[in-house]
Amino acid sequence: MEKNNITNGVSAWMKSNVVCISLVMVFVVLYLITSVRPAVFAGLATCDIEYLNHEYYRWVTAVFLHFNLQHIFFNSLALLAAGSLLSPLIGRMKTLLLFVLCGALAEVVYSFIVNNGMGNYGAGSSGGIFALIAALMVCFLRYPNDFSGKWYRPDTIIVILFFVFANDNIGSFMTHLFGFTIGIIISFLMVQFRLIKAKK
Repeated sequence: MEKNNITNGVSAWMKSNVVCISLVMVFVVLYLITSVRPAVFAGLATCDIEYLNHEYYRWVTAVFLHFNLQHIFFNSLALLAAGSLLSPLIGRMKTLLLFVLCGALAEVVYSFIVNNGMGNYGAGSSGGIFALIAALMVCFLRYPNDFSGKWYRPDTIIVILFFVFANDNIGSFMTHLFGFTIGIIISFLMVQFRLIKAKK
């Protein structure tokens, strides 16, 4: 009976978090491709606006790229944790929308502000992940009853640790800040226009 409960729990988690699981699979496939063909990475990563050459698609594609195994592991872990908390509250498609839109907008700001006179290629999903964390905070402040009993869950602990310790350099900090700020704004607007509602 206990084994069935665990199986059912894992199945339910995977169903509610299928968007973030799919995103992680995309991360892994792209990482394998760019490891074998670094030119693909250079063609998809974002960069300073003066080097962008009107290739605006980079702002989106950069969100799915990672530099190394450590980068992809911790971002994937944090995405799965944030998604497992947020997706049941706002739905899978809104979680995907927030991740991609806010992550891409964070890369836009990065291109304009983080300018050091070099190509400075940037990539990573953490801007989108910080946007999901921002959405979690907005939802918690607006609908605190939907979060009862979740403080000691492993996914909550992972999200908190990622939020505190992921800023290991100035480039990461700036991207995280941009993603978090944009996530606050967009998720607040979604709550105000009732695109995000309390659970029934």
